[in-house]
Amino acid sequence: MRFFSLRFLLLLVCIAVLAVMLLYYFTNITIPGQQSVSNIVQNVKDMASIEKENKVLKAKLEEQKTLSVQQLELKRENKNLQTVVDKTKEVQQYNPLQASVMHRDADPANWYETVIIDKGSKDNVQENMAVMTKDGLIGKITQVKPTLSEVKLLSSKDKRYRISAAIQGKKNVNGILNGFDPSNKYLMVRDILNKNLKKGEKVVTSGLGEILPPNLDIGTIVKVKPDPYGLTSIAYIKPTADFYDINQVIILRTGNKK
Repeated sequence: MRFFSLRFLLLLVCIAVLAVMLLYYFTNITIPGQQSVSNIVQNVKDMASIEKENKVLKAKLEEQKTLSVQQLELKRENKNLQTVVDKTKEVQQYNPLQASVMHRDADPANWYETVIIDKGSKDNVQENMAVMTKDGLIGKITQVKPTLSEVKLLSSKDKRYRISAAIQGKKNVNGILNGFDPSNKYLMVRDILNKNLKKGEKVVTSGLGEILPPNLDIGTIVKVKPDPYGLTSIAYIKPTADFYDINQVIILRTGNKK
């Protein structure tokens, strides 16, 4: 008899629980803890929604940053190209040709040796033609293929690579541009007989030998030292052109005017 009483009691409990559940589902009756549980569930949903919105906003911000950087880079490139165009107009007497750098040795030991440009013999490019940027002379053509050429930079370590230089505004003050100090990025003009050189004087191509045109900007004297024998001087030159960052160049096709 007692067993049946327990079964009856359990049945009553189940019916009561089911009744409460049905009331909760079909009516607006508030049961203890209902509001707090609902609030927790809603808060979880809100947090998930906020997290999703934050991810979307972060993605949009990153996209905006990327676009801003790209716009600044385009403006910089356009400005650089315009200055190259303006410089090209200044040297029209040398039949100038604009070109772009295609390749440069990534090895730090060879970074200042040569660059490869996208113009060659099909564009009437020849060896020994001067190559400059918008700022000044950077080197000359040393190898030519139909659609590309090699430019040996003034900063090359090749001791056989020599260019005649002069002090702007001074007659018969010439030297040989040969040497590069990688520690401070100075070029060196050797064998200058005149010892009255001054800091700040401009160094240009001399035009001797008729290989390169005269008066192309090379750089500015920053210091002068006597050579080991004291007979001549060595002038250390801060170049006007940036030998580290070379993208757009101008080839002076002297003697190939159409």
